[in-house]
Amino acid sequence: MKQAPLVMPKMSMTMTEGTLVTWHKSEGDEIRAGEVVCEVATDKVDMEVESTVDGSLTRILAQPEDVVAVGEPIAYVTTTADDLLDGLFETAPAEEPIEETTEPAAPEAESTSDAKDIEDIPGPRPSWVPAVPAARRLAAARGIDLATITPTGPAATIRLSDLPDLPTAPGKPRRGPRSVIARRMSASAQVPQFVVYRDLEPTTSRHGWTTVFTRALAMALRQHPEFNASWTDDEVRRHDHIGVALAVDTERGLLAPVLSDPDLSDEDTLTERIRDVTGRARAGKLTLAELSGGTTTLSNLGGFGVDAFHALLSPPQATALAVGRVQQKVVPVPGGIGVALRCTVGLTVDHRVGDGAGAARLLTTLQEVLAT
Repeated sequence: MKQAPLVMPKMSMTMTEGTLVTWHKSEGDEIRAGEVVCEVATDKVDMEVESTVDGSLTRILAQPEDVVAVGEPIAYVTTTADDLLDGLFETAPAEEPIEETTEPAAPEAESTSDAKDIEDIPGPRPSWVPAVPAARRLAAARGIDLATITPTGPAATIRLSDLPDLPTAPGKPRRGPRSVIARRMSASAQVPQFVVYRDLEPTTSRHGWTTVFTRALAMALRQHPEFNASWTDDEVRRHDHIGVALAVDTERGLLAPVLSDPDLSDEDTLTERIRDVTGRARAGKLTLAELSGGTTTLSNLGGFGVDAFHALLSPPQATALAVGRVQQKVVPVPGGIGVALRCTVGLTVDHRVGDGAGAARLLTTLQEVLAT
């Protein structure tokens, strides 16, 4: 019987680690190849992890909310499958030729006691220890001396299961999805950004304000393509599509599913698209593709009674629109005062991509779109 590691898979080009969300199997359960055994959260979305072999789930290493690097084991499966280690062993280097010497041979030991003393003297450790590549990489990352590990693999080869587990400090909190958000916001803090605010006058719509502002933002960016761009490799690169990432509050944290070219949909269709994607975001049913391709972000906190706020950029996006509460306000009109809809928005801009005057013109266009 062999121990096959179930490792944290790499599910996207940017993924370096994943958070264990839940186990669908318990230790001792029989599983089959292709069967879902757990769910993990990536930097974008939750995904199911399938077993690669038939066998028994022998040992679970990662618990819910644990963060595991890509390629590290999260569990072991006992299996009778053949060739699990085929191609994983590194070939030991050939031994260097032994130089001949003209020194006389050492005399034979005079007594058995002397011979025993000689045997007890430890010899030099070998400089190369056979180990599977995954175990060698993990040992190097953890600072483990492979010469101190007892091998259980064929030809005295060290396997992943031979390495000791990392001790967990008492009371140390496990990292979870919040750490992903923290890393994103830390990256945002490295971007030189500014915010311009403006009170807009939206017209009454039978659709939700998220639909109205999502479509209007895309239409405004279509007229100002210099802001539908990213700062990459010391230059501004414009995008050939508009992807509006909607900030959605979920039980596990903030997600931002992307609506591609929402200005090309009518409001009825766009409303259905938004309802579908936000519902699946809260249910954890989004795909990686639906979380990719954003060129701007829209965050609407008006439903929470927020009048105005500042949205941080999500690199490499160059803009983010923060939408406050739409409400009736007393406004001056010719000959007196009146009541009209007002909404304060804040447009955050990567200063490497655009300047204040350009951002102001973008908001002017946004107002013109909302007024039509």
